Amino acid sequence: MSEKWLPCRQEWLRLYRRVRSLTRRYDAEDHLQSAFVKYLERPDGSIGHPEAYITRSAVNLSHNARRREQVGCIAPGGWDDTLGDARDTAPTQEEVYHARERMIRFHAGCQRLPRRTRQAFVLHRVEKMTYRDIARLMDISESSVEKHIARALVFLSAWMAQ
Repeated sequence: MSEKWLPCRQEWLRLYRRVRSLTRRYDAEDHLQSAFVKYLERPDGSIGHPEAYITRSAVNLSHNARRREQVGCIAPGGWDDTLGDARDTAPTQEEVYHARERMIRFHAGCQRLPRRTRQAFVLHRVEKMTYRDIARLMDISESSVEKHIARALVFLSAWMAQ
């Protein structure tokens, strides 16, 4: 009875690189480990070329995983079961109404901010400008911009919580 082939670290790395280059997948090592376990579960001497068997098994496992990801799993059952699981991802009228009300409240809160604080806040959060650019535009220091934005965030958080 022959013994099982066990790869050393260098052989394992070589196998990993081969599987990774053949599959181009991030989970190549997972498939390599699964293939190695399958090899170890086989009877002694049943595999003539262990490296080839493990490599081919890992590549096949990778291809199977790719197919499952592309196709997706379809649950057994009829069309009624499949359609029953389909959910409308569009917001409900109630959710739209509440979002609109929150936006109106947020806008009212912004209007209550001091002019310069509101300007810095809008430039940063809406126009996506950096603190440095806002400081140049408003002719103030970057730390002043930070304070304006922090002041706006504190005020608006409390305003929206009311």
